[in-house]
Amino acid sequence: MSSILIVDDSSTDRALFRTILTRAGYTVYELAKGRETVAKAREVRPHAIILDVNLTDTDGHTVCRALRADPDVANVPVLMLTVRDNEQDILAGLEAGADDYVAKDSPAEIVLARVRRLVQYRQMTMVAVLNENLVQIGRLLAGIVHEIRGPLSVIRGSAELMRLQLASNDPHLQWIEPILRNAQLLQVRLEHLMATVRSGPAKVEILDVAPVVREAADLFLKGTDPRGHHVAIASDFVEPLRPVRADAGQLILLFLNLFGNAHEAISDLQQQGHITVRAYPFRDLDREWVKVEVADDGPGIPDAYLERIFEPHFTTKKSGSGFGLYLASQTLREQGGRLTVDNRPGGGACFTVWLATAPGTEAAAQLS
Repeated sequence: MSSILIVDDSSTDRALFRTILTRAGYTVYELAKGRETVAKAREVRPHAIILDVNLTDTDGHTVCRALRADPDVANVPVLMLTVRDNEQDILAGLEAGADDYVAKDSPAEIVLARVRRLVQYRQMTMVAVLNENLVQIGRLLAGIVHEIRGPLSVIRGSAELMRLQLASNDPHLQWIEPILRNAQLLQVRLEHLMATVRSGPAKVEILDVAPVVREAADLFLKGTDPRGHHVAIASDFVEPLRPVRADAGQLILLFLNLFGNAHEAISDLQQQGHITVRAYPFRDLDREWVKVEVADDGPGIPDAYLERIFEPHFTTKKSGSGFGLYLASQTLREQGGRLTVDNRPGGGACFTVWLATAPGTEAAAQLS
């Protein structure tokens, strides 16, 4: 559901626009004072702002320039309200950074058409920026993986040749076996890493959930600064779990993202905390799922943001890109799953990963 912020000192005009927009399915926020616009926009993160050019405490052009100067809300489209045929106001508004304009006395259909166009344009722009960033990341990552694969193949090949030359009871085998085992593990992880930015359809395969979650948790914990906040990850797998259909590399990236968000939420609130990962079978109508819950004991998510948390470019973090959860949600949807979120009754957020089970498979063997 898209949200619109109306900034107009006329309560009558605000009521009129509120009625038009709410009937069209938009969530509406209102302000009477222009000087409060930037703060309100940073709070509610609207999809578009309807801004009156004439305000009692300031003018719309000044407000628009302030919005464009703030990096947190600079990309929010602004629809300027003007007096019909006032070319001076229209030009001044466009120069101040407004994306479009509409006369206050325009028919409701015209206002809605302008708002829809701005919202759709912003969504298209965000997706285009996201795709461009992913292409650049993919190229960089592909180069890094290529540089690692060469030396790794030499290490693994040399170790295999050494093993062939040693007798089965040779004590030096105790050093070769760990080299081969870890080289193979590193190759698998490199494949998973490449899968996170692979173009084209996902590489869906039948896999067990528990090992993937454990690998993601291990990678995440090894990548955290031991001198920083202490956050433990505990797992609880309700067995037996049926195999699922998913892309292992993209699934690992998804859990790394969820662990990172939970860690940051906890660190902002306290020095230490817990992330709990719970996986269990679930039947929804005629579908069999494996649900994986990633819960933390952080501050939780404001209710106003729960419906928008998976939108591209939507973030409440100063350093956030707004891409992570959007990508996670899209990835799961492409693989027949979904991602949902809610706040825990006792505090903290809980993200639930819904993974479709592979048809015709038996429940996985019990895991240690």
